[in-house]
Amino acid sequence: MTKRDSPSNSQDVDMSPSDLKKAKVDAWAYPQDEYTLTSELIKNSKFEILYMATRARAETPRLLLEYIGANYVSVTPVEWPKGKADTPFGRLPVLSHIKPDGSIFTVPEVSALTRYLARLAGLTGDTLEEDALVDAVFSCAEQNVLDVLMTEIWTKPDPTAKECAEAAFKKIVPLFDGLERYLEKNGSNGYLLHEKTTYAEFPWYDWMNFFYADYPELMKALVSETVRPACYKLYKRFEANPRLQAYIDGGRWKHRPATPFRGLYSAGFISQDWKRSLEFYTKTLGFECVLNVQPKGCPEDSRYMEFKVDGLDKTKFTVYSHGKSAKHCDTSSGACGISLAVRSVQETHDHLVTKGVEFKVPPTKTPWGYMAQLCDPDGNKLMIDSADE
Repeated sequence: MTKRDSPSNSQDVDMSPSDLKKAKVDAWAYPQDEYTLTSELIKNSKFEILYMATRARAETPRLLLEYIGANYVSVTPVEWPKGKADTPFGRLPVLSHIKPDGSIFTVPEVSALTRYLARLAGLTGDTLEEDALVDAVFSCAEQNVLDVLMTEIWTKPDPTAKECAEAAFKKIVPLFDGLERYLEKNGSNGYLLHEKTTYAEFPWYDWMNFFYADYPELMKALVSETVRPACYKLYKRFEANPRLQAYIDGGRWKHRPATPFRGLYSAGFISQDWKRSLEFYTKTLGFECVLNVQPKGCPEDSRYMEFKVDGLDKTKFTVYSHGKSAKHCDTSSGACGISLAVRSVQETHDHLVTKGVEFKVPPTKTPWGYMAQLCDPDGNKLMIDSADE
């Protein structure tokens, strides 16, 4: 597993660090492949691609973002199909562009989001005619090749049957013939237009990369140095790109939900004496206590309180007293200021332990659900809670 070799200092949530493998740059490589990111908008933006833990329709925009060295993360839905309601059309992939000012622009549909990224990065044609050509070549790879594979392989009773693959490759021959003619018209230099990379080339490269890995013999008969050599040159040009190869050689990415955290459970303080705290925050500081309850199933001297600075303030903080007889958590003052809500305390604990996180309290059953307590690098104690377990 590896993170991207890109100008960004951020690390993807779903990539594991590893030593990058240097891609061998051979005669198929071109100086133009070393894309230099000059757009200040892209440099100061962050992108998120929401898709399942597979290559499929999200791999083209992933490859494009890798190629330009953008700051992006590839995440998978925490819950699906329940999460459909959170997407524009109930379908994936979805691109989120987090702009420098913090605003977020969301683009659904792989063709639209890929074109959007390409326009931002300058990976389009220079004229209306060139744009039409790029769009046609992109659409052929993105949809027509996929349709053949779905019909001839992936929907068959036995997708691994040799005859299924052979039938599919026979049907994609005309598609690769069409690409070959366009590449030949441009001088068989490995580019569709001039000596400029366009977004149309990425899905073709991804298909060839997939075919060489899964159907090597059939692929050699389809594209090689002597069979459709212009297509082969395009493939080798992309194969020699250091960023793309660091991404591919490193295992691409590891399946991991976007985050195990659901949000802030509460933020506040631990108190040894809730009555003393109530008097301090209401009478001394003049805050409004909007909730003061004894948690169900907890000791009689325990208390959960919520405060606001005034009635119009939407922000609130909590003060919680475990009670002197509590055994499941550190009851000292200041023990925990923030509690985070998670889908599963145990799964989150196990995941964070592999990352070297120290837990002061392991996953523990409490009257309100499961909890655990961890420490950040400065020794600050945080709680994770889940009422679903």
